[in-house]
Amino acid sequence: MSSELNRISSLSFYVLGTSFFLGYLFLRNGVATPWPQWWLSVMDLPLLLAGMTYGGTSLYMSVKMPKEPAPVLAWCIIIPLVVLFVLLAVMNYST
Repeated sequence: MSSELNRISSLSFYVLGTSFFLGYLFLRNGVATPWPQWWLSVMDLPLLLAGMTYGGTSLYMSVKMPKEPAPVLAWCIIIPLVVLFVLLAVMNYST
C-alpha cells in the first residue's frame, strides 16, 4: 500500500512542481497574464499535500523493517505531517 501511495504522490508532486515552475516563468515574462497567477495561488496546497505525502511515505518505507507493518511508526510520521499541513493551510488562508 505504501509503495503505491509513494508512486502516486511522487508523480503528482513532480507534475505539480513542474507546472509551478512553468507558471512562475509565464508570470514573470507576462505570458497568458491572469492564468499563471491564478494557478500559483490556487494549487499551492495540493502541491504541499503531494510533497508531504511523498516525503512521509518515503520516510516510512526507509525506516520500517522489510515485510513487517509498523503502525506505530506510521502514526508517528502521520501526526506531525497533518499538524504541519493544517498549520500551513491556516497560514495560507489567513493572509
